Amino acid sequence: MDNNLYEYEIDLKDLIFAVFRRWRLILLAAFAMSFMLGGYKCVKEFLNQKDDEYVSELKKEYENDLEQYEQTLKGYERDIDIFTDSIDYQEKYKENSILLKTDPYNKGFASADVFVKMSEMPKTAGTVVTTVDLADGVVKAYASAIQQGGALESLSHDMGIDIIYLKELVQVTTDYDSNMLNISVTYPDEKGAKKILSKITDSIDSMYSEIQTNLGSHSVIIMNQNVGVITDQTLADYQKQKVDDLAETNTKLKDTEKALEELEEPMKPVALSKMSIIKAGIKFGILGWLAGAFISACVVCAIFLLNGKIGADDDLKNRFGLKFLGGFSERRKKRAFSGIDDWLDSVEGKESVPDESIYDMIAANIHIYNNTGQSVFVTGTVEEEVLNNFVINLQRKLPDLVLGFGADMNKNVFTLQKVYEYDQVVLLEERKRSRLRAVEKEVETVLNMNKVILGYVILDAHNK
Repeated sequence: MDNNLYEYEIDLKDLIFAVFRRWRLILLAAFAMSFMLGGYKCVKEFLNQKDDEYVSELKKEYENDLEQYEQTLKGYERDIDIFTDSIDYQEKYKENSILLKTDPYNKGFASADVFVKMSEMPKTAGTVVTTVDLADGVVKAYASAIQQGGALESLSHDMGIDIIYLKELVQVTTDYDSNMLNISVTYPDEKGAKKILSKITDSIDSMYSEIQTNLGSHSVIIMNQNVGVITDQTLADYQKQKVDDLAETNTKLKDTEKALEELEEPMKPVALSKMSIIKAGIKFGILGWLAGAFISACVVCAIFLLNGKIGADDDLKNRFGLKFLGGFSERRKKRAFSGIDDWLDSVEGKESVPDESIYDMIAANIHIYNNTGQSVFVTGTVEEEVLNNFVINLQRKLPDLVLGFGADMNKNVFTLQKVYEYDQVVLLEERKRSRLRAVEKEVETVLNMNKVILGYVILDAHNK
């Protein structure tokens, strides 16, 4: 017969309760491991504490670690302050800057060229002398006056734009070779750009008198004024860079804050303090308790999975497809904290039913499944005396039924011979003692003899 037919999945509920039922063993192992690890740690550190050279070296190492920790801590805090200030500035700039709000693909633009012509000096011996050296200074003076002068401050007040953000809208470039400067204005629309440019060009007249007095006679010519809408890829790149800079600064701030959060102050070596030794012992004791409980629970699971014995009443039904006729309640010896065992029974759904009621249920099931009045043979891997007592008690419930019994057919030839004399077979097995492999051989033997297995009964060790 194919053994694969007898494969079945382990019931997780049975496995869990098999672990819970061994709570005494698990707690004993947990406390034993706790005592071993905690005691070992305490003894080891107390011995280390008596070694002066070891303690001195440990103290020096701790002081170095503490100094490094404090330096790192201050560095992280300083970086966080820098990044926070930078983010505040960048966000304020992003909110108020007109330049960042300008559409680079539809930018208002206005520009003008300003030429400076120095006056000629009187002729000397037929030669005209021009103040070429002063021209550079005059051009630079106009450029500086436009960028830093009162014209932009007045315009800032009129347009309601902070002078910082107004200055970045105006760009002045100089060409000293040509005695020329170029003024270019950027604004979200061409009307605003034109207004700013007009204000700047008008202010040149007010600069003229002071510059001429200090740098020499000259004339100013404003020409090539242009106003319109253009596409500025450089501005698009600048805006993108500003966005990227803000995102990068935020990332650096988060990384630094995370590093600061993860930074751990070096623990004072256990050997330097008796209180630390006690705390370390308690800590290792707790770890030992958890490790002991876990290891012992794993051992219980392994035993449950590998012992191959009947653990639950449904094992034979799930594994071989046999009918469950009845199972006697598990009787436990009274032990310390038996109330916990009783509570586990109630949680698992187990009830304590009198043996007499169990015999009534078994008799009723046999009567139902054996409705033709065929003879029944009781056998199993339990002792022959147990079989005899069971059949006697069952016969009282079924006086008209032909009952017989025989010891373990895997070991008793006489039982094999008697099986042929009966029509059906009932298997009597013992919880936590009968092995599934032995029951499997019984099932195969009965089926090979073309006999019907009526069902099975589970017996508890204390019911024998």
